[in-house]
Amino acid sequence: MNPTQALATRTLIGMAVVLLAGAAHAAEVDSFTRRHALGDSAPFLNQVVNVWMEEAVIEANRPPLITRLTAGERAGCDETRLMAALKDRFADYLVGQLESFANESTALDSIRTDFADSIYRDLNFSESPTVLLTERLAVLIRLGDVYLGSDKLGHFFTEGRTYYTRYIAENERSALRYGELTESSFYGELTTGIFSYADLAANLNGLRFWNSILAKKPDPIDGTQPVRPYIGCTEGKWRRLRPFDWRDYVDPAWDEALNCNAYRDDAVLKKVTRRIAQASHGKGCPLQRVDERQLQRKYGKRLGLVFNRRGARVLKSFNQELKQYWEEIMP
Repeated sequence: MNPTQALATRTLIGMAVVLLAGAAHAAEVDSFTRRHALGDSAPFLNQVVNVWMEEAVIEANRPPLITRLTAGERAGCDETRLMAALKDRFADYLVGQLESFANESTALDSIRTDFADSIYRDLNFSESPTVLLTERLAVLIRLGDVYLGSDKLGHFFTEGRTYYTRYIAENERSALRYGELTESSFYGELTTGIFSYADLAANLNGLRFWNSILAKKPDPIDGTQPVRPYIGCTEGKWRRLRPFDWRDYVDPAWDEALNCNAYRDDAVLKKVTRRIAQASHGKGCPLQRVDERQLQRKYGKRLGLVFNRRGARVLKSFNQELKQYWEEIMP
């Protein structure tokens, strides 16, 4: 194999890896087609999360098969084991466990849309390779008053955990930059043609969740100390201190029909927005105006990083705006 052939082979392998990673990770949601009133899934999914969290606490408190205590070590309240047990239940690398649960559950009131009927059906392989490769769409559910795709549950737990590890090891800037990078590359625009601000809103709220497990650092949005951690150590045992509730995190920024996506180019934008108009009887995106004052109170100066104020657009038109936000909030 000559150098040119070797380079071509490596390029193809690299592209395949990116596509497979994106295909495994990325499930888009159609928040417009056949949208209708849904029952609130928050009580049921709250129960699931709380049961899984309790199971993780029990597992973390269970002594390992071989226990070796050296000088200075003590049994119980091993943070590494606790976080590993939580990861095993909530933050799978490919598709989040709760995301899969919601997609497969018959107990949730949801809207399922086939790719052939979706707002993405006109896209071709070069425009959105992973969507065309899998034709996998998330279901639409309602948590509290907010409609969102089940993919946001995966973003909340899996990407939220990655944000958290960067927040702990480095800083908030590293965590938010990572999310913007991945949404602009192999988990978003590069492989699907779509940049989802709603994904970034779910990611950031997931960071808040993971940070509240033990409340080791200030809240990444408002800088205050979490009122009470979810889990604490008492007499050498982990104990769950308070229940989880989705409504502490979910807001209209999670809804892609209200927090509009950006798209790779004009061709993708035109195809998708035409189908959105058909599905929404001419309303388009956003379906309705959002009370930005409510979001501003929650996100403060970071709102522009997770909420698109200007409707569906081509991604490149946002670059200068995003740069400006970064200069304003994290010089």
